[in-house]
Amino acid sequence: MSGLADWVMKKRMNAVISVAAFSVIPVMFWLAAAILGLVVLRKGVKEGIPVLAWGGLPALLLWFFQGDATALMVLLDTLLLAYILRLKVSWSWVILSASWLAILSAWLQPLIMRDMLEFATELTQHVLANQNGTVGLSKETIFQKSVIAISVVQVFASVGALFLARRWQAGLYNPGGLKKEFHALRLPVPFALALVAMVFIGESLEGQFEIFAKASIPALVLPGLALVHGVLAKKRIGLAGLVLFYLIGLFMLNVYFLSVVMVLAIIDSFVDIRSRFKANPSGSNES
Repeated sequence: MSGLADWVMKKRMNAVISVAAFSVIPVMFWLAAAILGLVVLRKGVKEGIPVLAWGGLPALLLWFFQGDATALMVLLDTLLLAYILRLKVSWSWVILSASWLAILSAWLQPLIMRDMLEFATELTQHVLANQNGTVGLSKETIFQKSVIAISVVQVFASVGALFLARRWQAGLYNPGGLKKEFHALRLPVPFALALVAMVFIGESLEGQFEIFAKASIPALVLPGLALVHGVLAKKRIGLAGLVLFYLIGLFMLNVYFLSVVMVLAIIDSFVDIRSRFKANPSGSNES
């Protein structure tokens, strides 16, 4: 994909064509968002807005005629998050902002995608009825959970697209830059406290407030994973250590894996775990 990134950066029309093309291909809107993110990261938001305005027209038409605003929302979110990353040069700001965007999106979804959400709700009710013989959840509850799920997925798909854009940027202009940024990702204490508070609000109040918890969990998981990657890279343990970590997490810790990673991220905010490990001068660094 580095060839695509190089071609996109040669002139604006290339970026517009790419964003427009990938916006209308099913399940490829994330690639359009990554291209837009690359433009904003490298050339600024002033260059990104025209690319979004023209390249995003198919996504706008898709929303207008089919009621699906997913591609458009991911493009808009990526533009904003890319601007934040360019301005702050901090992934902590990106993931905290993403959690807030997910909350805002949950408020907007019923206004801009109601027909699609109603369809998803009816389909889910039908599936549950066929599986259990009865529907255990009310239509309102299923609708609310659908809104939350779609909002979180859309926003953190934008974060994923931004990671890809940053990888392209690093490959073209700053080799190894993304790896260093990810390994150094650590939440400042106020950010960690804000996210923990949002988790408690969502888990305690539930209902429409559940979005606070669901939007915060990915924002806590990413720094936890970055911590593990960073420590393994510092100790030069390499790919074998990462494979072992994920195998233990997925197959032994199972449902507790994400909770453990989140706790690590919170602890790291207060004590800076990486600084307590001395770098190992030998071995290979593939983390």
